[in-house]
Amino acid sequence: LAVSKFQGVAEAVPSLHVAALLADEAPPSEIAISMLGMNLGGLTLYGIDPKLDQAAREYNLVDGRFLTGDLDARELLLVNSFAEKNELELDDWIEVVTEAGSEALRLVGLIAQEGPGRLNNGAFGVIPLETAQDFSDRPDVLDQIDVVVNPEHNSSTSIESIKTNLQTQLGEEYSVIYPAAQGERMTQMLGNYQIGLNFMSGMALFVGAFLIYNAFSMSVIERTREMGMLRTIGMTRSQVVRQVLTESLALGLIGALLGVALGILLAVGLANLMGLLLSQEVGIDQIPPNLVIWSILVGILVTLAAATIPAWQAGRISPMEAVQIRGRSKDSWILRYGWWVGLALLLVAGFLLFWNPFPEDTQFRLGSVAVVALFLGGTLIIPASVALWQRVMRLTIWGVYGYSGQIGSLNVKRSKLRTTLTVAALMVGVAMMIVVWGMTESFKGDLVSWLDGYIGGDIYISSKVKMRRLLWGRLAAIEGVNSVSPVRYLEIEWQTPDKRREDVTFMAVEPAAYDRVTSFLFSRIPENGDPLQAMMALAEGNTVFISTVVAEKYDLEPGDTITLMTKFGEHEFKIAAVVVDYYNQGLVIDGSWQDMERYFRVKDANMLLVKVQPGYRVEDVLERIETILGDRFHLTVESNQNLKEQVNQLMGQAFTMFDMLAVITMIVAFLGITNTLTMNVMERTQEIGMLRSIGMTRGQVVGMIMAEAGLMGVIGGAMGLLFGLILSRILLLAMSAMSGYEVSYLMPAARVALGLMIAIAVAQLAAILPANRAARISILEAIHQE
Repeated sequence: LAVSKFQGVAEAVPSLHVAALLADEAPPSEIAISMLGMNLGGLTLYGIDPKLDQAAREYNLVDGRFLTGDLDARELLLVNSFAEKNELELDDWIEVVTEAGSEALRLVGLIAQEGPGRLNNGAFGVIPLETAQDFSDRPDVLDQIDVVVNPEHNSSTSIESIKTNLQTQLGEEYSVIYPAAQGERMTQMLGNYQIGLNFMSGMALFVGAFLIYNAFSMSVIERTREMGMLRTIGMTRSQVVRQVLTESLALGLIGALLGVALGILLAVGLANLMGLLLSQEVGIDQIPPNLVIWSILVGILVTLAAATIPAWQAGRISPMEAVQIRGRSKDSWILRYGWWVGLALLLVAGFLLFWNPFPEDTQFRLGSVAVVALFLGGTLIIPASVALWQRVMRLTIWGVYGYSGQIGSLNVKRSKLRTTLTVAALMVGVAMMIVVWGMTESFKGDLVSWLDGYIGGDIYISSKVKMRRLLWGRLAAIEGVNSVSPVRYLEIEWQTPDKRREDVTFMAVEPAAYDRVTSFLFSRIPENGDPLQAMMALAEGNTVFISTVVAEKYDLEPGDTITLMTKFGEHEFKIAAVVVDYYNQGLVIDGSWQDMERYFRVKDANMLLVKVQPGYRVEDVLERIETILGDRFHLTVESNQNLKEQVNQLMGQAFTMFDMLAVITMIVAFLGITNTLTMNVMERTQEIGMLRSIGMTRGQVVGMIMAEAGLMGVIGGAMGLLFGLILSRILLLAMSAMSGYEVSYLMPAARVALGLMIAIAVAQLAAILPANRAARISILEAIHQE
């Protein structure tokens, strides 16, 4: 190999990749769909040079022997789990079917499902290189050359220099990339998913801080007399503050350790969920120690920060005030004038969020800070707006809870700081729910529209082996079949407008057949044009459609030209239209079957879309196709309706973790409301006793507490809806900017109403225990309590 002669190259390890099936393996009864696309099953074989390959890949041989050095030997290595599943044993002669025919291979060894054994979820095997070239009908062809550098050139600078030299010497017909670049698609997709999870987790932690504040506030109130006694015998203010902060440190450490343990359990659950989403086995080999330490530190710091205000309040208690428990201090500055700061934060956050939807990572981080500022600003304006909310809701509360309810609604204004943080927790929880719903509904709406075209017609047919024109000709002759449209996906390279070469997916269709079965989802077409003219232009050749992602990312429009790397070098194609396409994260260029055959020398399809004649049942035609052609051509036949149902299920699973984080936030808000109302009841025990002594019934006491909670629910729910609608819109724009997808915003009115009802319901449920406690207060004990 010429590559092995380059300076600094120790080994050049060739390989050829072959898609195959076991001859006696039935095609899957249905197509498995994951976030990475459709999984058709089958076996992936690597043709290798046994003497060189172990320099690039490490195989863990668990039984038998490795391949001999004979490059055309009929030998095979399989992953042990795959062999066991298919009841294959050493020295068996196994018939393997490829796109060029079938071949018998002798199973000589078994490898563990690790390293290269993890490829294709363990459905992986290794055969000699020339054997692979022979029975895949690709003599002297390689798919990949792995380069191993000399130890003295192992620095990042030297490796980059070797990579550059290789690319220069080999020319533009070849791509020289780092191994990590091969997983870039999955990394980018999971990175975007992780960004969303990190954001939602941060919001959950933000709400948790409110609950911590409420818990320590309750502790300070309960122990006011105790702290006063300690102050009378000489404890200083700073010692009181340190005592509360020390308690928070201990509780924060315990909570952080429990959180890490629970997080590890949730990580296992998330790994299982990602396994379902990716149709791959996903495991957790180890938890990074630095991540554990960082998580514990964050938990402790959040606890200390949340406990700082209660600790400071405890330190301000004078001995006489604590012993006598008299009066109440006036509102602090932050409650009286904080709304000015809140408005300023809202303006700054709004400017940052609307000014730029942060397509770059640093701008996304700035956007995340802006979101926190938005919620903090909303929190600071709550105290100034409580009185207004009370007046607006006065008649409604009277209608539901009577006069005792009006007393309860007035009580909301008495402990503004506590009420503010409780309402803020509920506000963030509702906003997170709305954000998740907005993203789900919007993506689902556009995805369903695209799928109607992508999985067009009534039946979807695929195979692990080549589907040639003979097959779809026979398919069209089956009773009940109206039209058949072949589709072929190719991984090619194109030249971007800034002269860089990048990978892209080329989708080829026969325009006339495709138009009879389904249609593209057009986004932009030339002025004075229409979809029919665009399809006619595609059929004429030297013309392509590009996805909205490619168009937005590279600022391309209909009428522009792009350059594709074909079998004959660079060739220019004219852009006839921009279409919506989410395949391969939207990095798709659509062309005609004629151009694919002419410029890429490919003639087979990897999926067929079938439209059933009117009057025939899809299930009957599907069964007829499987009976006549299924086994012979190793076809997987699936109704499009079933595929779309799988996609909807996958969408639901993908957003499950976001839903769970929103639920956790609502649980925290629930506990915050319970804490707040319990503290209010404790502070007003004597007052409740007086009200009971002049005739207020237990039911009216319950109504008073429930009305107080209801008003909190209305305020938190309404503000949460407002911020949630704003954020869902902005985050959708941000995700569109980062991914290039043009997603239409969709938020059903029913979801908005449901969000408000959930907020009120959570508040009412959280009030049950405090209301019950208040109703059971003994009149005599309450009157005598100080």
